[in-house]
Amino acid sequence: MKHNSKGNAQLRRYGPPTISVFACFALLMTGLSRAATADRVDDRGYWTEEVVNGLDHPWAMAWLPNGDMLITERPGKLRIVKKGTLQPKAIEGVPEVLNGSIFDGLLDVKLDPDFATNKTLYLTFVTGTDSARTGSILKARFDGERLADQQIIFSTARPAPPGGPSILRILFLPDKTMLVGVGSGGQGSRGMVQRTDNHSGKIIHIDRDGRAVANGPFSKVEGALPELWAIGFRNSAGITRTDDGRIYVIDLGPKGGDELNLVKPGGNYGWPLVSWGFDYTGRAMSDKQEDPAFVDPVASWSPSRAPSDLVYYNGSQFPRWRGDFFTSELMGHVVRRLRIKDNVVVQEEALMDDIKERIRSVAVGPDGFIYAITDSSKGRLLRIRPGAPSAAQAKRVAMPFQNPVTGDMIKDFNSRGVYQERFTQTLFNFKYDEERARKLFGQNCASCHVAGSFTTGEIGPNLNGVSTRRSGQLPGYSYSAALRDPKTSVQWDRDTLVAFISNPQTYYPGTKMVASPIDDLETVLQIASYLEKSASENP
Repeated sequence: MKHNSKGNAQLRRYGPPTISVFACFALLMTGLSRAATADRVDDRGYWTEEVVNGLDHPWAMAWLPNGDMLITERPGKLRIVKKGTLQPKAIEGVPEVLNGSIFDGLLDVKLDPDFATNKTLYLTFVTGTDSARTGSILKARFDGERLADQQIIFSTARPAPPGGPSILRILFLPDKTMLVGVGSGGQGSRGMVQRTDNHSGKIIHIDRDGRAVANGPFSKVEGALPELWAIGFRNSAGITRTDDGRIYVIDLGPKGGDELNLVKPGGNYGWPLVSWGFDYTGRAMSDKQEDPAFVDPVASWSPSRAPSDLVYYNGSQFPRWRGDFFTSELMGHVVRRLRIKDNVVVQEEALMDDIKERIRSVAVGPDGFIYAITDSSKGRLLRIRPGAPSAAQAKRVAMPFQNPVTGDMIKDFNSRGVYQERFTQTLFNFKYDEERARKLFGQNCASCHVAGSFTTGEIGPNLNGVSTRRSGQLPGYSYSAALRDPKTSVQWDRDTLVAFISNPQTYYPGTKMVASPIDDLETVLQIASYLEKSASENP
């Protein structure tokens, strides 16, 4: 397989272009008038228009043939924008969704290639519980006000654990089949991504009824799901196709290790066995950054930008950008333009760097303008336009988000209305209670496992020292094949412990456990913390 280490090293050494003088000026002069903002954008060659505001965590957008726009709101609403005005009434018939965390909810929306005649669209969404989250694709007919004839055509084969995206991005191909990027489900899912009996961290190829396209690249692999098209991704946050048919995917890394990949059928892109990213504790995700067994990315970025979508530009409004790629960034707070030549990123430019908001999605409209939506409880639909605004347009220039960046991620996200859901509030407000944690371990685990001062366990492995240990390491126990295999074994850190305790039989099939799944996140966190503490005391 072709590798691109030289190009990647160059990007890592020099990093992204430095912030412009104009962006620095914007940071200092927070009280800029709209007239001054209009003057400033003239020097950039583009300006950013605020089309719509007041959206509730918008996630994706699509255009109807008449020019109206559909926008999904992650809490579970499908909205319509007519002639630049957000309609107050949401579209009826949208399914109930799980909205326990920022990774769940109503996600992508795509029109059927034959929408003009069949009025069919597709939605991706998450259902289930915090510890068993299922991603699905809904096919429905849209009559202009409501969805009818709803049919779930696809659901992920195994539910995801707490703590990570179930991203399902749809890309229709010229033959009217679809590629779908399925998220890995977060850090706790690492052992599932290299397995081919599930959808975690995969790109699948299905038809419009959800069936696997025949003769897929993994169709002859024993035990593999026939719809698998490419594997080894953390979270395929954006997927796009060039005019000449190349497929590019943005892979959202953990703390660093974001990737841009040129994806081909049958490819394995390495997660989690090769990565430039770090765990949120600061530990390197992998001791390898490249390996001949896997396809190298076109580019890899650290520290994290959190790219969240990807689009190829072939519109008419920006002739000098034709053939370039645009990605939205949640951490970088920009739309970033990428120019690729000979499979190397040769130029980058940060657009909208004065907006100071998390950018969830980016798209090219039928009018050739570039659109972006911001991830916030007061989300905005923005449009990048060439040149400078006229005097009449100056009042529509998008102003920067007003809350200052403090450097405290949780405070910043809370001020932006990002982390409001039950899961993230439990996670951020969690406090270890040793007495309670010991009691919960005794109630749920001690009949089979030794840990800390518990000595009654005889059935399962001794859990003293389990934190940071690789799975399948202790002799004398009947581990599942996946927990023994170096490619699919897991390292027992906080994330994998939480995933395993939450739903061991379902998420790690083949594991022989008598305990029932625990669906209360606070309880799971207490037990995982107890195991971490007992490991440090009993290495």
